[in-house]
Amino acid sequence: MLETVNTIICFFVALIAFHFILPHAKQLVLKWISEYRILVRIKKLPSSKEYYEDNEDEATSSESIGLSQKGSAVGDSVLFNYIAQLNSGLIEEMETLLVKAGMRQHNALEEFMKSKLTAAVALTLILFLVLSTNDWGIPILGALIISIIVGIYGGHKLTNMNMEMLAEKRRDAIEHGVPDLVDLLVICSESGLDLNGSIRRIARELRTSNPILADEMSLTAIELEMIADSRQVFTNLENRTDSLQIKTLSKTLSQSIEYGSSLSVSLRDLAIESRQKRMLDAEAAAAQAPTLLTLPMMFFIMPCLFIVMLGPVIVGMIRSFTRGGGS
Repeated sequence: MLETVNTIICFFVALIAFHFILPHAKQLVLKWISEYRILVRIKKLPSSKEYYEDNEDEATSSESIGLSQKGSAVGDSVLFNYIAQLNSGLIEEMETLLVKAGMRQHNALEEFMKSKLTAAVALTLILFLVLSTNDWGIPILGALIISIIVGIYGGHKLTNMNMEMLAEKRRDAIEHGVPDLVDLLVICSESGLDLNGSIRRIARELRTSNPILADEMSLTAIELEMIADSRQVFTNLENRTDSLQIKTLSKTLSQSIEYGSSLSVSLRDLAIESRQKRMLDAEAAAAQAPTLLTLPMMFFIMPCLFIVMLGPVIVGMIRSFTRGGGS
């Protein structure tokens, strides 16, 4: 019985470690792969001027800042292409989740599906070892079927949860920088810059303080030059960020462009609202602090206090009883 309990505890500890380590490891691996491919492409680029003049149109159409993809979205894998044909809704859901998490590499979907497959295989093997090596009373075939079903479902859900954590972290970082973004938009609009120029300047200014928001603003500025419909550009920004404050800002900018209203006045009101929302969020977090500190105080602080306060009393009582028994 003790071995079974230890096995279950080790299994859950492994799941928790896998749940928290995988998103950071995946982010580092994707960053390393992206940097390595950029270096390889730079080394392969010829230095001939005629090459760039002959292939300028092709490079512009096919390499437009990573907005377009070459070939299938899931690569050349037969299994992944079969899954894409079988369930297109699942592929669209994963693509949306990757965009919200900031994964815009051309092979991001393929790598995400590989991580799902790896997680499913790992969980299947772990479950099969746990169910087959302990006295659970389950036949080998039943243990294998249960392991496969739970492993596939768990691998799919765990990788989605990890990517949702990255998307939520990214959304929080974007929302934290929205008040500064609105203030800078007010300053740029009042200084005479147009919307595209303002967004480009703000993207440069936010590069050090909030690089995630700066990347989104840079991509928005590029799309404003490439796409005639500005509403589509702001809709793309909303879909990429999944932030309520960004949606409010994009609606304000769209209405100002469509109806010709004063952009600085609308943005100034929005800046006041965003600052008030940040203050309310800070007050709400401060109000939740006593509740969140209850469990740490019970499990970590109170035992130490009891040891410090009652320890000398207990030691004194033990010594007095020992002396009394000896005499």
